[in-house]
Amino acid sequence: MKRLKYGGYAGITTFVVIVAAVVLNLLAQQIGWQIDLTDTAVFTLSPQTRATVDGLTDDVTIYILASRQPVNAQVMEVLDRYARSSDRIRLETVDPEQSPGIVARFDPDGRGLETGSVIVATQQAFRAIRRADLFSQDTTNPNAPQIVGLDVERRITSALAFLAGGQTPIVYQTQGHGEVDLSTAGGGRLGEQFRASNLELRRLNLIQAAEIPSDTAILSIVRPQSDFSPSEIAKVERFLSRGGKLFLAIELAAGELPNLSLLLERYGIGIPAAVVLEPDRNFNIGQPLQLAPQLSDSPITTPLVEANFSVVTPLARPVQELSTRPRGITFDALLTTSGQSFYRSDLANESLSMVPGDVRGPVAVAAKAVERDFVTNEEISRIVVVGNVSFIALVDQVSGNLDFLLNSFGWLEPQGQILSIRSRSTFRFPMQMTGMQQLVFAVLFVVVIPAAILITGFVTWLRRRYL
Repeated sequence: MKRLKYGGYAGITTFVVIVAAVVLNLLAQQIGWQIDLTDTAVFTLSPQTRATVDGLTDDVTIYILASRQPVNAQVMEVLDRYARSSDRIRLETVDPEQSPGIVARFDPDGRGLETGSVIVATQQAFRAIRRADLFSQDTTNPNAPQIVGLDVERRITSALAFLAGGQTPIVYQTQGHGEVDLSTAGGGRLGEQFRASNLELRRLNLIQAAEIPSDTAILSIVRPQSDFSPSEIAKVERFLSRGGKLFLAIELAAGELPNLSLLLERYGIGIPAAVVLEPDRNFNIGQPLQLAPQLSDSPITTPLVEANFSVVTPLARPVQELSTRPRGITFDALLTTSGQSFYRSDLANESLSMVPGDVRGPVAVAAKAVERDFVTNEEISRIVVVGNVSFIALVDQVSGNLDFLLNSFGWLEPQGQILSIRSRSTFRFPMQMTGMQQLVFAVLFVVVIPAAILITGFVTWLRRRYL
C-alpha cells in the first residue's frame, strides 16, 4: 500500500508539472511573452522605434519577398516584433514569381528586387529595402566583406519615419572651399549610412546660391580649407535666424578663418588656430596628439557611453566657450580632454610637453550650442562644432566615431533621432576559460552534480524503504 501510495503521489505530481508547463507555454504563445537574452538586444525595439510606431496614423504593410528559400530567421524575428508592436502594422509574405505585379509596383525603375528584400508601404507611398541592406557588413577587406550584424531596425524605422512624414530631410553640404563631401567619403559607405537613416545629402555652393534653400534641414560645413566671404556668412546667419541647424567640422590645418570665426563668436564659440595635446594615457591612444576625449552627458554622447564606445580625434583644435557669450545662447561641451591636457597656438613648437604660452585644460574639442529667444525661451537654432575632421576618416575603424557623427546630425534634425539606432551585432563569441576554470567546471558537472543526484536518490530510497 505504501509503495502504491507514494507511486500515486509521484505520478500525480509529475502529471501536474507537465500540465502546468504545457499551459504556461500556451499562455506565453498567446500573450506574446518573450525575453531577448542576446548580448546586444538584437531583437528588442529601441525607444526611438517605439515612438515612431506609436506615432503612425496610417496602416502600414511590411512585405517580405520569399520564394523557395526561406527568409533569414533573425530578420523575420525583428519584423515580427514590429507587427506585434502596433495594430497598424501587418506582415505579408509575397512570392515574387507568383505575384510579379506586386513586385513591379514597388520596383518602378525595373532594377529588380531579390528574394529576401523588404518593402514598407502605405496606400500612398513605399520604401523598398534590398536584402543586403538589412545587414551591416565589415568592409575592411572590400574583396571579402563579412556580415557582422543586423541593420533591420534602422532600415525599417527609417522607412516608417519617411512614410509618416512624407519627406526626407535634406542636408546641404557647402562646396567651394575644399570641403569634404560626406556622400562620397569612405568609398560612399558613409553616404549610405545617411541614406539608411532617412537623410538626403546634397551639395550647395554658397557663392552661386542666392540664399540657402528653404528645404534645408541641416547645413553642413566639413573641413573648409579657406575662409568664407562676408556675403556667404550673411546667408548662413539668415538661415540660422530662421531656425536653421548647422554642423561644422574644422581641422587644424585650416588655420585662422576670421569670417567663420566671427559667425561662431555670435554663438559664444571660439575656434582658435591651436592644437590640443593630451599627456594622460587614459585620454589618448598612444601619443598626446591622438585624443580619446571624455564623453559628456548629452543626447549626442550618452548612447555612446551606454555602449562603452570611445571617440578618437587626432590633431584636434579647441572649441571654446567664450566669456562674452550672448544672452539666449547655451553652450555644452561634447568631447573634453583631461585636466593634464593643454592647447598650443605656437604650432612651430614640436614639444609634447607643456611650455610657456600653452593653455592648461580641460579642453573641449567638440560642443553644441542652442540659441533661444531670451524673452519667450523659444528655440531658434542649433549648432554642433567639432574641432577635428580626421575622426570622419576613422568611422570604419572606430564605431564611436560613426555614432558620434550620426548622432550629431540626429540631434540637429528632430526626425534624425533614428540615426542613433545602430546595427545590432550578431557575433557569438566562444566562452574563454582558464585552465583552473575548466577544472572547476569539470569537477562540478562530472563529479559534484552527479554525486548530489545519486545521494539524493539513495536517501529517498532509504526513507521509503523503512517507512
